[in-house]
Amino acid sequence: MKTKSTLLALLTVASLSSFAKSEKIDGKIIDTKGNPMAYVNISLLSLPDSTFVNGTISDENGKFNISANTSNCVLKFSSVGFQTQYVNFGKANEPITMEESPETLNEVVVKAQLPKTKLHGTSMLTQVQGSVLEKSGTAEEMLTKIPGLRETQDGLEVLGKGSPVIYINGRKLQDKDELKRLRSEEIESVEVDMNPGSRYDATVTSVVRIRTIKRQGEGFGFSFNASDNYHLYYNHNDPNVSLNMNYRYKSLDFFGNVNYWAWHNRNKTEALQNSWFSKANEVKSIEQENRMNSEWHGYGMNYTFGTNWQISQKHSAGFRIECNKKLYGIDKDETKSKINHNNEITENTSGLNMTKERQPYSWQGNAYYNGEFGKLKIDLNTDFYTNKSEEDGSITENHPNEPTTLMNSIKTASSNMIAEKLILSYPIWKGMLNVGDEITLVNRKSTYAINNAMIPSTDSKTAETNISVFFDYSFSLPKIVDGSIGLRYEHVGLDYTDHLDASNSLNRATDDFFPNIALSRQFGKVQTSLSYSVRTRRPNYWQLSNSTYYLNSYTIQSGDPKLENQKNHELGLNVRWQFVNLSASYEHITNLLTEWSYLYNDEGTILLTNINLANPINNLSAFLNASPTIGVWTPSLTVGILNHRTTIDLADPREASGKRTISLTKPLAIAQLQNTFRLKHSWQFELGCEYNSKGNVQNFYLKSHKYNFNATIQKCWLKNDALCLRATYTKYDGQKAFMDCGYYTIDINNIRNYQRLNVSLRYNFNTTSSKYKGSGAGKESKARMGD
Repeated sequence: MKTKSTLLALLTVASLSSFAKSEKIDGKIIDTKGNPMAYVNISLLSLPDSTFVNGTISDENGKFNISANTSNCVLKFSSVGFQTQYVNFGKANEPITMEESPETLNEVVVKAQLPKTKLHGTSMLTQVQGSVLEKSGTAEEMLTKIPGLRETQDGLEVLGKGSPVIYINGRKLQDKDELKRLRSEEIESVEVDMNPGSRYDATVTSVVRIRTIKRQGEGFGFSFNASDNYHLYYNHNDPNVSLNMNYRYKSLDFFGNVNYWAWHNRNKTEALQNSWFSKANEVKSIEQENRMNSEWHGYGMNYTFGTNWQISQKHSAGFRIECNKKLYGIDKDETKSKINHNNEITENTSGLNMTKERQPYSWQGNAYYNGEFGKLKIDLNTDFYTNKSEEDGSITENHPNEPTTLMNSIKTASSNMIAEKLILSYPIWKGMLNVGDEITLVNRKSTYAINNAMIPSTDSKTAETNISVFFDYSFSLPKIVDGSIGLRYEHVGLDYTDHLDASNSLNRATDDFFPNIALSRQFGKVQTSLSYSVRTRRPNYWQLSNSTYYLNSYTIQSGDPKLENQKNHELGLNVRWQFVNLSASYEHITNLLTEWSYLYNDEGTILLTNINLANPINNLSAFLNASPTIGVWTPSLTVGILNHRTTIDLADPREASGKRTISLTKPLAIAQLQNTFRLKHSWQFELGCEYNSKGNVQNFYLKSHKYNFNATIQKCWLKNDALCLRATYTKYDGQKAFMDCGYYTIDINNIRNYQRLNVSLRYNFNTTSSKYKGSGAGKESKARMGD
C-alpha cells in the first residue's frame, strides 16, 4: 500500500513537473524574399517516433503560436509548392524561411510557376506571388484566372454565387475601377470565400479577399499606368491613365492616386414584346417589334488620399478619402418600333431618348483602428458616403400622321450614409471568438418630373436604419475537424415618405437571425469542407421608390416600396485534391426578387417593375476546376452546371380559366478555359475562352449559346520587370433571352458586337505597397444606392 502511495505521489509530481515545463513558442514564417507566409501548416511531432501532438496554421501575417509539454519535439512546416521544413522546437522562435520547391517536367525546370491553391475552411486560397498569375496585367484581368472566379458581361462572379464583395488588405472595395489600377505583381494572394461568416452583412453571399505584397524600406515610390482600350467594331478609343504614389517614413505611410478614365459603351438590341388584355369581353393583343441602338459615353477623374500610422507593434490607425468625379456623361437611345394591334400593323414609330448626366459631388471615406490589448484584438471602422446625381432627359417621338412629340424630364438623387463596425476577437479553448456590431444609417432623396406625358411627378425620401450584432467562433480540433459557427441578428427599419402623395408612404421594420456553420477536414491529400448559411437580399433603394419613369408610349417603369427582402438557405460542399477542386451547392430561395411586368391600362401600356415571386426557387450548382502546370504551360479548366428550378402561376386572359402555370427547370452548362504560357526573357502569352449553354436562370430562359474569347501577349523589361507592355484582344457574344409573365412576354436579342483591343504600358519606380488595414462598414448599403 505504501509502495502504491509512493508511486502515485511520484507520478503526480512528474505530471505537475511536466505541466510546469510547458513551453510556448511565438514564431513567424517568411519566404526567401522576406515576405510573411499565411496559412502554412504547422505540426508538432514528438521524438523519437514523430507522433503527432498538436497542430496549427500561420495567420495572415505569417505569425503562429504553439505550446508543448517538453522540448524533446520537432515542428514540421509545410505548404503547397514549398519544401517541407523541420525545426527543433527550441529554435522555432526564430524566423522560419520557406523555400519554393522546383519541379522538373519534360526536362524543363519550373520554379515559382504553379498557382498554389488550397482549401482554408470554406475558402480557396491562391498564392499569386511567385506564380504565373503575378504577370497577368491588372488585378481585374488576373482575378478571372483564379479558381472559383469567372468573368461575365456584368463583371466578376464567384461560381454559382453571383457578384462578390471584394476586400483589399481588409478594406472594402468601393470603386470597381480600382481593380484596373491595381497591378497583379502587387498582389500576394487571393482568397475566395463561398460561405462568409456572420461578421459580414447578411446580403453578402461570397467574398474575395486580396492581400498585396508588403514592401520593405522607406522613401518615395510611384507607379504609372497608361492604357488605351480600342473598340474594333465601333472605332472608339477609351484611354485610362493612373498615377499611384506612396511615401513611407518610419511608422508613417502616405499614399495617393490620381486617375483619368473615359469609356464608350454601345449595344444593339432587338426586342419582341407581346401583351394581351381583356376589353369589352374580348382578348386584345398588342405586339411591339423594337430595334434599339444604345450608346453611353463618359469620362471622369478619381482621386484618393490616405495615411497609415503604425503606432506600435500592436496598434495602428489610418484613414482614406476618395473623390469620384464624373466630368461628362451622356446616354443616347434610338428606337424604331412597329406596333401591331390585333395582328394588324397600325403604326411605325421612332424615338430618340437623350440623357445628360451630372455628378455635382461623390465622396466616400474610411477611418480605422486596429489594436491588441493582451489577447484581445480590436478592429474598428467608420465610413461615410455622400453622392448627388442629376439627369436632364429629352425624348423625341415620331408617330404617323401626328406632329413630333417632345418631352423633357429632370431626375435627381442624393444619398448619404454613415456606418460603424466593431469586431472584438479573443482566443477561447481551441479557437477564436469574434463578437461585434455594425450600424448603418442611410438617407436618400429622389425627384422625377416629365412634361407632355401622363406620368405623375415624384418627390420621395427613403430613410433606413440597419443595426446588427453578431458572433462567430472558429476552432481547430487536430485530426478531428476544423470549423466555425456564427449567428447574426439584424434589425432593419425603413421609412419611405412620398411628399406628393401621402397614401404611398410606408413605415416598416424587420428583425431576422442569420446562422451559419462550416466544417472542414483533410483526408490524406484530399481537403474537404461543408457549410450551411442563411442569407438575404434587399431591394436597391431605387427599386423601393414609387417614382414612375417614361420609356416610350407603350412602356413605363416604376419601383415598389412594398417589396420584401429575399431569403436564401444554402448548403455548400468543397473538395480539393492537388490541383483539382470540386464545389457544389444547393440553395432554397423564398421571396425571390426579380424583374416583372404588369398591364398599366386598357390601352396595352406595360409597367416594368420588380416583384417577389410567390413560389420558392431551388438552385443546384456544381463546378469542377483543374489548374495544373505542365512545363511553361499553366491551363485552368472549369466546367459546371447551374439548375434553377421553380414553378410560376401566371394570369393570362388567353386561357379560359384566366391563368396558367409554367415550370422552369432547364439546366445551364458553363465551360471556361484559361491558358498561360510563361517563356524566357519575360515573355508571356495567354489564351482564354468561355461557353454558356441555353437554360433557365431564375424566371428567364436563355435561348441561345454564348461564346467569349480573349488573347494576350506581354513583354517586360528592366530589373524586376519594372517596365511592361501588354496587349489584349477580347470578344464577347450577345445572348437571346425570353421572359413569360402570362399577359406579357418579351423576346430579347442582345447583339453585343464587343470586340476590343487594350494596349497598356506600366512602369514601377521604388514601389512600396500601402499598409492600409481598414476593413470598412456599410458596404451593402452603398451598393444599393445605384440609380
